[in-house]
Amino acid sequence: MKRLSTTSASVALVALAAACAGDVPSAAVPTDAAFAKGGPSAAVYTVLDVGAVLPGTSSEARGVNDVGVVVGFYFSGSSSYPFALVAGTPVTLGGGSGWALGISNGSPTYVVGYANSGKPVRWSLADPTQATVLPLEAGETSGIAKGVNDAGDVVGSVGPDAAMWLADGTRIPIATPAGFGRGEGRGINNGGLAIFQFAVAGAYSESADGRAYLRLASGATIELPPDGSDVTTYVNDISEVINGLVYVAGSTRSSALASRAVRWTVDAATGGIVATQILATIGGHGLGVSDAGGIAGFFDEQRIESFLWRGTNVLKLAPPKGTRDARAWAFSRSGRYVAGYAHSAGRALRWTITTP
Repeated sequence: MKRLSTTSASVALVALAAACAGDVPSAAVPTDAAFAKGGPSAAVYTVLDVGAVLPGTSSEARGVNDVGVVVGFYFSGSSSYPFALVAGTPVTLGGGSGWALGISNGSPTYVVGYANSGKPVRWSLADPTQATVLPLEAGETSGIAKGVNDAGDVVGSVGPDAAMWLADGTRIPIATPAGFGRGEGRGINNGGLAIFQFAVAGAYSESADGRAYLRLASGATIELPPDGSDVTTYVNDISEVINGLVYVAGSTRSSALASRAVRWTVDAATGGIVATQILATIGGHGLGVSDAGGIAGFFDEQRIESFLWRGTNVLKLAPPKGTRDARAWAFSRSGRYVAGYAHSAGRALRWTITTP
């Protein structure tokens, strides 16, 4: 086993708390010395080289659930193919070329992404060879699904527009906020709360101006604002409703090259932002969130390093020996598994946290 260690950069937290979006900064929260020194209370983990058991030349993991099933895609020749790693056995999902991007925890277990010539799809691991194409409306030809809950409800995008489907295929209209020209759904929980990302017209990268939104079960949408003078927020994952609250993982940016990981805590009923916590380290991206509020993600300011942020502790997740530039991309609700990839080797990875 390997010990988690702190990052070399500053790990001070900027803690913000308020009853609504008008948050006021408080003093920085100190780090935990025992964890920083790798003492006896430090968390430990193992890392699995998922890519080693996959076909193809390279791979990336983009989702993981509470029993450790990993989903993502691998490249073979000039095409990519969606996969699931189930109980250690790799399964190529049906529908031809595509990506798998999200997974549920229920039974049957659902996986979402795109396949069937660029269509948004949902698979069931009960029959992973069959890809269910999510309904498209007249004139729509392509899309992508990114998040799914245990009921099979899905969020993603169709063309430039954010999209949401109920388990029976019913399409729920998602309006694009004024001033934005592109959107996509990125996660949905079992309470029906969903997260959406919108970008200004003509913007097609994470470096462009954008804004994160939370859609409540009532259908109301809540903006997740940037910190202070920052201009952009990005949203990537949402927890289940725990004691009336949800945690949302993302980032806040002052410019295209200055990102910090953020966790919003939101009242699930009213949409009031109860707290906003931000890692001071520049180059941070929050990608996955557990039901306890832990955040997995990566830094890319000086070098690329995966991290696990729990409470006041920020700990590095190292890739296997001989690889580097690890990006943590997903975090199981239980806090036990993290999925991502080592960019240098093109290998999908799964970390198992032995003290979740």
